[in-house]
Amino acid sequence: MPPVSSGLLLAIDIGGTKTALALASSAPCTRDVFLTRRRFRTPDSAAATLAALLPAARELIGDRELAGIGVSFGGQVRTDEAPRFRSLVISGWEALDVTAQFAAAFGDVPTLVANDGEAAARGEYVSLPTEAAGADLAYITVSTGVGGAFLLNGRPHRGRHGLAAEVGHIPLRSEGRCPCGGTGHLEAFASGPAIAAAAVSRLTASPEVGSQLRAVVGDAGTLTARDVDDAARRGDVFAAGILGEAGSLVGHAAALISLLLDPDVIVIGGGVSQAGDAFWQPLHAAARFEALHDTAILPSRLGPDSALRGAVELARDAARTTDRGDR
Repeated sequence: MPPVSSGLLLAIDIGGTKTALALASSAPCTRDVFLTRRRFRTPDSAAATLAALLPAARELIGDRELAGIGVSFGGQVRTDEAPRFRSLVISGWEALDVTAQFAAAFGDVPTLVANDGEAAARGEYVSLPTEAAGADLAYITVSTGVGGAFLLNGRPHRGRHGLAAEVGHIPLRSEGRCPCGGTGHLEAFASGPAIAAAAVSRLTASPEVGSQLRAVVGDAGTLTARDVDDAARRGDVFAAGILGEAGSLVGHAAALISLLLDPDVIVIGGGVSQAGDAFWQPLHAAARFEALHDTAILPSRLGPDSALRGAVELARDAARTTDRGDR
């Protein structure tokens, strides 16, 4: 594998709720790969996000030289032409020439972009034991949205238009409106906002149902998926049922992936994956019931850092595959 040129790597993770950036060494990765990092809440428009991100990145870099940039984006990334972004959470990305804005901010530093599913899969892949080198890995992220990625023999499989592994848009039911406008997609039931919305809707429709979540709704006026998980861990049967339905559907999607790709391992990441047994037990049960064999289904090893860690590997690939002296 060609060496990486000298200089630092800039990793960026643009998510639906938070944006993170970090500097890493271009030397072979170590356990503590991040040299320094920052994060901020993602603004509600693409233009505002870039307006906050680019100055923060320049400040983080200072006068140091960059060898490569890797960007993880929480949405769809079309790679059949110049990279184009689309988010169902943050508006305005389709109208922006992100490549031009990065070039204006960072000059000719080689840059690679991927959706957050692929970036997280890359991060999880490099965290696997060394004996797993060359494994086929499928990744499902369950967070503000639901996405995924396939790494076959350690390399990303993106499909013809860069839209492979859009796991969140697998149709599993005949009802339920997805943020994309489709019906019955996994994201409409298993994402963090969907879990919270289901809990609020059922509590409102059934005032006789007892749950600790009523007090949370009364105090805050809303819920999060973490609130639902916290209640489930305290023995709230209603909350456990909500999480269980989401987990079962994620397990069904994992079984479909197992049947189609037969990977060595399926990793489940994203904020919802940090939920407890009320989510994971139905997930494993559904996957075992639907699949022809027991594919290993594991929780993320890196947690919320998986996409940012994968962005480091994107930056490393960018630096490795581009000869800056010839540009």
